[in-house]
Amino acid sequence: MNKNNKTSRYVISFSLFLKLAILIKLNFVFLLVSFSVNAAREVSQVHLEAGDGNWSVGVGFRKGTFPYIGQDKENDLLPLITYNGKDFFIDGTRTGFHLLNSDDWLISTYAAYRFGGFNEEDSMLLDGMDRDDGVDGRLAVTRKSSYGSFTFDTGADISNKSEGWDAEIRWGELYQFGNYRMRPWLSYTYEDQNLSNYYYGVNFDEVTFDRPSYQTTSSKEWSYGLDMSYRIGQHHFIGLNLQYSQLDESKINSPIVTESGVFHGFLNYRYEFNDFQSNPYVNGSLTRDLTKGEWYWRFAAGRTTTTSFNQLMRFIDLFDPEERNTGLASFFLGKKVANKFMGLPIEAYVTGGYVRRFERGEQEDFNEYVLGFKAYYSGFPWSDKVKTRVGIGQGVSYAQHVPIVEKENVERKNRSASHFLNYLDWSWDVSIGDIFGSDDLKDCFFGWSVHHRSGIFGSSDFYGNVDGGGNVNTLYMQCHHNIL
Repeated sequence: MNKNNKTSRYVISFSLFLKLAILIKLNFVFLLVSFSVNAAREVSQVHLEAGDGNWSVGVGFRKGTFPYIGQDKENDLLPLITYNGKDFFIDGTRTGFHLLNSDDWLISTYAAYRFGGFNEEDSMLLDGMDRDDGVDGRLAVTRKSSYGSFTFDTGADISNKSEGWDAEIRWGELYQFGNYRMRPWLSYTYEDQNLSNYYYGVNFDEVTFDRPSYQTTSSKEWSYGLDMSYRIGQHHFIGLNLQYSQLDESKINSPIVTESGVFHGFLNYRYEFNDFQSNPYVNGSLTRDLTKGEWYWRFAAGRTTTTSFNQLMRFIDLFDPEERNTGLASFFLGKKVANKFMGLPIEAYVTGGYVRRFERGEQEDFNEYVLGFKAYYSGFPWSDKVKTRVGIGQGVSYAQHVPIVEKENVERKNRSASHFLNYLDWSWDVSIGDIFGSDDLKDCFFGWSVHHRSGIFGSSDFYGNVDGGGNVNTLYMQCHHNIL
């Protein structure tokens, strides 16, 4: 191959990578879903099986009935990250441990995100009202039988939002036809008064001329639905989930409710990183899955910038720090899950990070936590001499407090801030070993990255419908290791 053809091939590959980065930036951001208010409902990924040990990343669109006054429907863009190991699992908005997994029983304990909150921006008729989504601590016991799976699932609010609890009995049966899987299901749920009243009651300080005070009782409700999934090739899955929940009479009679039931549909796509299925450590415990193979650690630190993420990607106004010098320091760990992503010469890693935010007296310093995926392209013509990589990361960020810059950006657009936001990471780095001629440091990299949090232009209920965010320029050192 002559030099011009080789260079052309690299340019084409890099162009594909940039298109993929843009696709991730615009579309990846939508799936961590657990339908309606019922956090106990199992999310629809019917191709997932406990113990498969594979990571997935996906996109999806949630559309449903808005039961409150002021609007009829709600749409949501959400992100999906899944891992289903022998012991540990992440499945949409649920993460926890399998305590027992046998032919007859599956017992799991987990934390689950509870959708169901709203604020005054959802409807003018809800002015003065605000209900937060919550987090439940839950226990699920499933008995597998020839008549389907029977599950008892119970949990309580651990986020100090509703301070309520619920319990659900659910039946489901899985059917498979070639690459299709289908699971009809039926459930009956009891919610205590605290939980029911938090989302459907009206407090005394929220009373208006047209909105009297109201308290619900405990509630009992039937729900039913259908989960479907189709596998395309080795990596690709398309899913559709449909659910209808009949509201309890005490909820229907609330002055802020206009519906007798809630319908939700969820269309999703996910990409499964199953290239290493022959690895004997994949189908093992979480400890072995996350230590065997290639992994990296990364230290980073930097200052908040007023430049937009789009400009930073194009190297515009790189050195324009926020005047109060707020910033962060972070530590990330990453585990390789693919040598090629989407058939392209791009290495993919699942990554988790601890971030310490420094607010310079504007508010107390606080922690931030990140879970996501990072993809690297290194096929530049000069990389055989000095390995150079460009990377794009995507995931979910949770901050204990909302950074002061994000608060100000959001307030200018008259929207409420959110602790949960979409996370993006754009980076360039070079091999330290190649720069200094050291074989021992060839797999260590020095680079620049942008740590970005935002709410996907106000399109995601999971991210509090936030329109706005913030960026931090960081410098980092990252080293890769391979454990056989």
